[in-house]
This record gives sequence, C-alpha cells and structure tokens, in this order.
Amino acid sequence: MNAAVYEVAQPIVPNRPTIEGGTVDRYTISPALPKGLAIDTATGVISGTPAAVVAATAYTVTAANAGGSTTARLQIEVRQTPAAPAGLAYRDLAPVYTVGEAIAPNTPTSGGGPIERYEVTPPLPAGLALNPQTGVIEGTPTATAAAADHVVTGSNATGSVAVTLRVAVQAAVAAPLGLAYTTTAALYVTTEAIAPNTAQTTGGPATSFSVVPALPAGLTLNATNGTISGTPTALQAQATYTLTASNSAGSAQAQLRIGVTSRGSWSPAPDLAVARHYATSVKLASGKVLLIGGFASGGPTNLVSVYDAASDNWSAAAPMLSARADASATLLLDGRVLVAGGDALAFTTVASAEIYDPVANTWTATGSMAEARTRHSATLLPDGTLMVIGGYRQSGGITFSQSAERYDVATGTWAMLTTPLSEPRGQHGAQLLPGGSAVLLIGGVNRSGFVTSAELFPVNDSGSTTTLSSPLPAGNVCNAVALADGSVLAMTDGGTLTARFHPATSSWTTAVLAGGAPRTLPTMNTLSDGRVLLAGGGNLATAEVYNPDADVWTLAAPMSTARRAATASLMDDGSVLVIGGFSNAGEVASVERYMP
Repeated sequence: MNAAVYEVAQPIVPNRPTIEGGTVDRYTISPALPKGLAIDTATGVISGTPAAVVAATAYTVTAANAGGSTTARLQIEVRQTPAAPAGLAYRDLAPVYTVGEAIAPNTPTSGGGPIERYEVTPPLPAGLALNPQTGVIEGTPTATAAAADHVVTGSNATGSVAVTLRVAVQAAVAAPLGLAYTTTAALYVTTEAIAPNTAQTTGGPATSFSVVPALPAGLTLNATNGTISGTPTALQAQATYTLTASNSAGSAQAQLRIGVTSRGSWSPAPDLAVARHYATSVKLASGKVLLIGGFASGGPTNLVSVYDAASDNWSAAAPMLSARADASATLLLDGRVLVAGGDALAFTTVASAEIYDPVANTWTATGSMAEARTRHSATLLPDGTLMVIGGYRQSGGITFSQSAERYDVATGTWAMLTTPLSEPRGQHGAQLLPGGSAVLLIGGVNRSGFVTSAELFPVNDSGSTTTLSSPLPAGNVCNAVALADGSVLAMTDGGTLTARFHPATSSWTTAVLAGGAPRTLPTMNTLSDGRVLLAGGGNLATAEVYNPDADVWTLAAPMSTARRAATASLMDDGSVLVIGGFSNAGEVASVERYMP
C-alpha cells in the first residue's frame, strides 16, 4: 500500500514491495519508520507492531543494486484507534490471460487502515486464486473464460473497501504450423523497387518474423507481418534465406532463394576507321583489344586495330599478311595471337595461319593447316597447343569438314587428328570442358542442313567421339560460352531458347530469352561476375543478361545501335567492348561498351 493507517499495539499486515528490472541488493528508508516498525533490507518488506501514535508522514524507500537505484514514496500514520481501509486498487484492472500460461502476480495497493482479509466474488476463472492475506492474484488459467467482472473486497475490523476487476482468459496460443511466401525464388534488379513478397502462415498467428542471413542490401523484412520489400542496391548471387515466423508457443520456417541482377549501362567508344563485320577480337595480355580482319565494304580485309581502354582510342596495328574474315584468333600462352583459316578475297577459304607479336607489332607466317577452314572452332588446350575442329571451305562449292587438327606452338606445325566428328559441321559452338579431356561441340550446319546434335571430341585423339542429344532448336550459327561452374551455355540463331550443358551429369537445362525476339548472329560473352551478356542479333539493339544461379534471362539496357555479326571482348575492368557488325543499313562502324 502507498498510504497506510496503522493502530497502536496492533501487528500490521506486512507491506511488500513490487519491483521491475534488475534484482535488488539492498532496501533503505528515510526518515526512520515509526517505533515498532522495521524494513527488511533484503526483501523491502515493512512489518512490526506500532508502539506510539505518529502523524501522517511521507517516507522514501530506495531499492539499489550495482547498476543503479529507484525510489518509491509511501505515507504512514499511526492512530490510537483503528481506521477503515480505503482506495483499494490493482496493478491490472482488466487483465486478459492465456490458458496454460502462468500470470504475472496482480498485486493490490490501498490506503487507510490495513486490510486484514481479502475475498472475491464471483470466484476467479479456473486456475487463478486470490491470496486472502495479501490480496495478490496469481496462478495459471486452465480454461477459457469470457470477460467478466470480479469484485475484490478488502476489510478490517472497522470497515471495508472494494474494487472491480474485469478478467478474461483466452485460448492457449498455438504455434505457427507453416510459413509460405508469394514468391519462393526471386531474381530482383538493382535500383528497381520489388513487388512486396508477403508471408502467409497456418496454425497460430505469428507475432514476429526474422531472417538469416541478412537480406540483400536495400531489402528489408517487416518484423511484424513478414513482408519483404525495398529496392536492391547491389548485385548478389542467388542465395538461400531462412525466414522464421514465431509466437510464444513456437515457430515455423520457410526458405527463399533470392538473387539480384542489374540491367547495366552502355557508353559509346570511338568508331572504327573502317566499318566491318565478321571480324575477330582478342583481349591481349596488356588488356588492350586486338581487332582482326573481317568483311569491309570491299570484302575481306587485312586491317588490324588496337583499342586502348586507358586512353579510349583506336590505333592502327600492323596489317595481317593476308586479308581474311571469319578466321579464328586465339591468344596463346606466350601472349601472341594465332590467326588461322578464314575467307580471303573472292570468298576463297584459306588454310594459312599467321602469328601476331603485340610487343614487336609484327605478323609472321606459320605452318598452314592440312585443310582450308572457315567458321571452324579453335580451342586452346591446357598444354598450350591449339585444336581446330570442323568448319567448311568454299571454292566453287561448299565442303564441310569432319576433321580436327592440332597446332604445336613449339614447332609451328599442324597435325591432323585421326578421330573424326560424328558428322561434318561448321558454325558450331565449342567449349573445352573441365578437366581438359574433351571439347563439347554443339549444333552448326553441314551439307544436310542444320545439325541438331552435340558431341564430345576427345582431346587425346582416342578415335571416336561421344554423341549427345541437344534440346536446342535447329539454327544456322551456334554460340557457346563457358560458365563459372564448368557448364556450357549455348544458343542457335533464329530461336529464343538457350540450353545449358552440365558435364557432371551429362544433362541439359533450358531457359527462354526474356525479350521474346529471335536473335541472329548476336555477341555472347561471359561476364566477370559469372553472368552472360547477349547483345544485338538480327536488326536488334537490345541486350539480355543470363543469370546462371537462377537459370533465367533478364533484359539489359539496350545498345544505341542495332547490329549483328559483331565481335565482342571482355575487358579487364569487367566491361564488354562490342565492335562493329552489320545492320540493315550495311557495315557498322560504331563501338559500344557495356558496364555490368
């Protein structure tokens, strides 16, 4: 009680404190209590038998521990004759309890004379009890009860006082049984607000939500209703996030896959001095890009140019010994560039090869292939040798190749391999698989038309290839790039389907282009972050990005110029330089740079 009137020579009902926060180490009171009364310094209980009349006096009780202290004021009066109690109140006058959960003791306060006995009418809900000496209500409810009034009366020999409590008991809280989200696998785009991903729970209602690990930068979880919202600010590979919905009875979890991609942006680079398509570009060890040959307005050219990203300009390099387009160009382990085959003037396919030394800026003839080839594949092997496979030659007619040759850098010579392809093919996709034991060949064309199969060509020239089915539709030219996990992504001209080969399981998965438009002769490059940029094709200026973690294509920022048959190289800073090409208006001289 906060105001007490006691009677001389009558033991008082112990006055007990209620405290919140840390454990109290010591209680003190000022000024000293009336004679016959005392405070227990450990519990704060005031008890005893008053010995003399004392006028109403205010006392300050201090509860303290090492972390601090708090105070309460109470008034005590001691009379010669007894006083009736007054001002009965409870800490919680309208509590709502829960079945099966112990309640926090509901303690009374009063003024006037000390209360000797408490009683309640009607009885409290099952499981709850009123202490008749202290008036404290405590216990654990065992059954639900609608809100109802309960009158607590406190009395002593001279009178009584009453207070009405309205008590209700709700059903026991049920734990959430299930948690689900509107979107279970999401790929968001930087700087673009996401559609809120809302939570649905079954079982008991959740009172809080949490997530591990932290969501991608810019996204937030509403801890009250579980909604994920926001605007992502940075690229992030797809990862698994565990969401938990909880209440006092338990929790339920759900897992989401979330990744963040970007559309990127394009910036112009200086135009080519001579517009061309079907050229080849190679990034040199210096980081500069070497642009080799191609078709200009007068036919195949021997022009060679160098792009320097640091100065953002093109400069002329020494021309090739022979004009050629659709040749292969490969950066060797020693930093030189080997150019082989291609179409020369008058659309004559050549077998010759030459090597560019970027330090000396010179071209040197090297051994010629056994077969003239154009639109073949060229694969640098782990030992530094080069393997060219398939292709075709045109000299009065087109002859498709079913053979492969290997170039020895040390001797400058080519050796024909004994292993034939399962069928002739040119304009195919090709990528060396992890481990370096086989080259995956995909699609292409031959005398019979479009080649729809794939095969594994053995690097050790074991005598036979392994034929594979392919989900790709028939197409004129197949592009293929290697992904970070060792798989290979490929697409053929004229379709919207791409296929990904997984070497570990020798299986394929497919994905559909986001733009919905078929692309003929686009550029295709694996980005430094593992995604793939597909740009142009047909008469399109649009671009798309493949996200391997989600196996999904998303729209990228478009180029300023439509182009096909361009060439593109990944730069040291992660950008992609897209060069030249052909459009409905003719050869393209413009060059653009994509920043992921």
